[in-house]
Amino acid sequence: MKRCDVCKGYVGKPREVKVGDNVGFVIERRKNNSVKMSARTGKLMLIKADGFSVIYRGTVYHAGSVSHPEDPSPISLALTGKCSCGTENAQA
Repeated sequence: MKRCDVCKGYVGKPREVKVGDNVGFVIERRKNNSVKMSARTGKLMLIKADGFSVIYRGTVYHAGSVSHPEDPSPISLALTGKCSCGTENAQA
């Protein structure tokens, strides 16, 4: 995915991932009233109907979404979003 020159949102389709690929995912830790989210890169083990299984540092995590390492992380995509201006002028 590339960034739009006008609105700085992401343009294009994310790359496909398959089992065995390194993928970006989010680890969410909850404590009392706070949530800590960290973007990490791990190896995709399993694709399920309700999410993905990713191994990172010997621990298996279950993620709702994953991304190709060259695409924006799920956190980045959630914060900046996709192109909203409709011009879709992508910068390299």
